[in-house]
Amino acid sequence: MTYEIKPTKEFEKDFNKVESILQKRIKKKMEEVAENPLRYKHLHYDLKGSCRIWIDKLRIIFSYDKNLSELYLEKIVFSHKY
Repeated sequence: MTYEIKPTKEFEKDFNKVESILQKRIKKKMEEVAENPLRYKHLHYDLKGSCRIWIDKLRIIFSYDKNLSELYLEKIVFSHKY
C-alpha cells in the first residue's frame, strides 16, 4: 500500500533551498518511504511521532497516518544530527 505524500509549507521552503540534484534524490527516496514508512527510525522527546531519514548531510523529518494512508513531510534539517 502506498501512502499519499503531503509536504508542509516549511518542508517546501527548505526543499527549494536544496540544489536540484539533491531534490531529485529526495523525491526518489520519499517515493520509497511512501511504500513502507513504518521501517524508518522513529524519533523521541520533542519529535515523538516523527521519523527521519538521511540523504547526504540532510535529515528529512516526516510523520505518517496509518488510518488515512498519508505521509507528511515536515522539515529538512541541514547538517544536524537527530
